[in-house]
Amino acid sequence: MLWTQLETMIKPGSLKPFLPFAELPPEYVIIAANFASEIEIGHGEVLLEANSEDSNAYFLFDGNLASEDIYGATNIIESGTSEAARPLPQLRPSAYRIVAEGVATVFSVPQEVVRRVRAEAPEKVTAVEDDIALDITQTREFFNDFKEELQMNRVRLPSLSRSAARVHRLVAGEKVGENELVSAISMDPAITAKLLKMANSSLFNLEDEVKDFRGIVGRLGTYSTREIAACFAFRDVYKNTIPELVKLLEEQVLEARQVSALAEAIAEVTNNFDSEVAAMAGLLHNVGVLPIFSYSMQNVAYAMNPKLVIRAIEKMGPKAGALLAKKWRFSEDIVRSIEHSNDWSYVQEGESDLVSIILTAKYHYLLSRTGLRTLPKVRDVPSINTATNGKFDEKFSLRILDRAKGLMNAAAPLRSIA
Repeated sequence: MLWTQLETMIKPGSLKPFLPFAELPPEYVIIAANFASEIEIGHGEVLLEANSEDSNAYFLFDGNLASEDIYGATNIIESGTSEAARPLPQLRPSAYRIVAEGVATVFSVPQEVVRRVRAEAPEKVTAVEDDIALDITQTREFFNDFKEELQMNRVRLPSLSRSAARVHRLVAGEKVGENELVSAISMDPAITAKLLKMANSSLFNLEDEVKDFRGIVGRLGTYSTREIAACFAFRDVYKNTIPELVKLLEEQVLEARQVSALAEAIAEVTNNFDSEVAAMAGLLHNVGVLPIFSYSMQNVAYAMNPKLVIRAIEKMGPKAGALLAKKWRFSEDIVRSIEHSNDWSYVQEGESDLVSIILTAKYHYLLSRTGLRTLPKVRDVPSINTATNGKFDEKFSLRILDRAKGLMNAAAPLRSIA
């Protein structure tokens, strides 16, 4: 083979006309484009020999290729046709010898990458008929149906339109640095959860788990993180949701951000846990709210009755969040911090763990919002003593509250982007 492999970065939109990419959500096409190469082939040059075990899938972007089978019959494949929309050829060893007819441009993508993006991408969502009704007050029935939808990759996470728009405006710039990108994705729990899922998916075939925002950018790359975040930013945004539910979701996202800042502050002050991992766990601690909200919106009976949705969130939020986190292969400590995010009686012997930090952070968040009247006494929350190394007092609380306020203020310029 004498053809030239170019160093040009493949734009995801260039892969979209080809199968299976035409049928995949854009974030998976972006990932595939990370592994794609552009090849320029001169007239008469061979792209693929018959009986080759070449591990790449080839897609004809421009020009013509001649495909010759084992009997010597030749077929001309022209770019832009339905025949060129499929990999050339799909089977290995190859039953065809493929040669350029004139100058041709071909995209090469490892077959393993194609296989993985197809396996990881969610199934097409089928419409939910209006006459399908679930009694959301029957927690077990609702949860079983929700669990089945989750296992089939049909559960989606909504991003708030206001938050998503701000993320999109920031990441849309060409000169976004890593620090700005980390700050941008940390503004929206749903976007963070989806990016974390992709970073830890089998697409990358890596054993090391990503646990923080910087790890997401490192695994996906700055360009792909930016493009995928932009895709998520305006997907699944509920424009026709009644105001009460919009307010509910906004409150949950605000809680996620503030608990994230408090968890990061606690980890910094106590120096007993990675502060970036603590911040990530804080942002995701109530992620179970998002799929429940999304799933509830599929039926008008739920969407028009906020009390039913709130009841489902209260009963199933942590359990749904942990189920989602396990399905998406989040790290075990983050799964546990989600699962126990409402468990004030949680006990961790010995050194502080992520659950203790998240519970302490959430306690301080609720304390600042509602006061002690809705909370158990500090002595009845073992995690607070564990997370603070037994040194919890009013001075400690004021210190972490002040530090968390500083972290939130530092992000204020990003949140104010309009």
